[in-house]
Amino acid sequence: MIIILMKFLTASAAIAQVLDRQISVSEILNASLNRINARESDVKAWTFLAVETAREQATRQEEDCRATSPSELVSQFPLLGIPVGIKDIFATVNMPTAWGLPMYRDRYLPTEATVVTRLKAAGAIILGKTVTTELATAAAGPTRNPHNLAHTPGGSSSGSAAAVADGMVPIAIGSQTMGSVLRPAAYCGIFGFKPSFGRISRQGVMPVSAELDHVGMFARCLEDIRLVFEVLIDQVDTSCQDPEVRSPQSSRPPQLAWIKTPNWHLIEPVARTRLQQMVDALSHAGADINAVELPPDCADFWEITQTLCAHGLYQHHGWLLENHGSLCSPHLQAWLKHGQQVDLSTYTAALHKQEQYRVSIDTLFNDFDAVLTPVTTGPAPQGLENTGSPLFCGLWTVCGLPAINIPIGQTLDGLPLGCQLVGRYNCDRQLLQIAEYFWKQLLAYVD
Repeated sequence: MIIILMKFLTASAAIAQVLDRQISVSEILNASLNRINARESDVKAWTFLAVETAREQATRQEEDCRATSPSELVSQFPLLGIPVGIKDIFATVNMPTAWGLPMYRDRYLPTEATVVTRLKAAGAIILGKTVTTELATAAAGPTRNPHNLAHTPGGSSSGSAAAVADGMVPIAIGSQTMGSVLRPAAYCGIFGFKPSFGRISRQGVMPVSAELDHVGMFARCLEDIRLVFEVLIDQVDTSCQDPEVRSPQSSRPPQLAWIKTPNWHLIEPVARTRLQQMVDALSHAGADINAVELPPDCADFWEITQTLCAHGLYQHHGWLLENHGSLCSPHLQAWLKHGQQVDLSTYTAALHKQEQYRVSIDTLFNDFDAVLTPVTTGPAPQGLENTGSPLFCGLWTVCGLPAINIPIGQTLDGLPLGCQLVGRYNCDRQLLQIAEYFWKQLLAYVD
């Protein structure tokens, strides 16, 4: 019974049941492990499982549960007993950190990412490391889409998205440099949230691009996304600019800018139809939605995003090309060679363009609470080598804006579809409020 329950049990619901003594922390953990045992050979979401360490932590937490009142427990441990998957670019002291590279599959690092430390302090049980693409950029790993094993789960946070979508864990952590949280969330039919640039510490996370790297999260409900965000939010990340805290808007229906982008012609017909149905449903529910064009000076955002990504990848990992080129996939070699060719003037010009985009896009939020826009070209592509295009995520990532995938149903053959909500910089909580409104309206429309 608990195995079936766990596939649909959210972190919030599980914590409530633990506090009410309906289930134990060990039962939650066993449910995750049973689901993994039943499905991992097909889905292949994990690179390492710390089963014994997880069981020991569950036992200690049950002792705390017996000795502490529910109110104190939830205050001290907001993620009490929740199994979590960690993308394999986050440093962990008791698990290998391979960065998607076979040469590092048995490497143990001496330090731990701040994100991992905070999750553990909040009571989460770090169950293991999830599959990432090569250096979170290049060749795909073995992970399959739980909805159809012949299709990609997306990348680069492949294992994290698939593990949550398949019910192996309620929560997983990923990262996004171009589209690596939003895209796999859309392909796997779950919520994926990329907070504003700098809101979550990147200490202990493998770098790709200092200007683009974000920490993100996956969950099966918005309440869980908010729960993890509040645990991980970081006002002090010296690698990013200091955040300016803004107040959330009132509870009035949101004013949304519907931006198809100049790449709308690349959207597959099934996704175009569903996106338009979603816009119609929200408008019918009272949301104020207006079609808006991107500012013309953002036209070259994709080239600039790729330039910054390639430059950062080469700066951090270019030594692999010279010393271990034969161990790198052709895809990774191409990225590193691209970065090698980005000279200082090109890089400086790209930084200037990035700031220009931020200023231009920010003016949109003088009139709108959030942007509604595509997240992918359509459902997950068939095959495991192509993890899909991050094109529709690139502009919002290069601008450092908070963005979240909202599931919007499935194709006739059961592949999920998603859409993207984007908020103003550092208005993360406001964006989550709008996402909740959005989700409630969609559910009412489906009913």
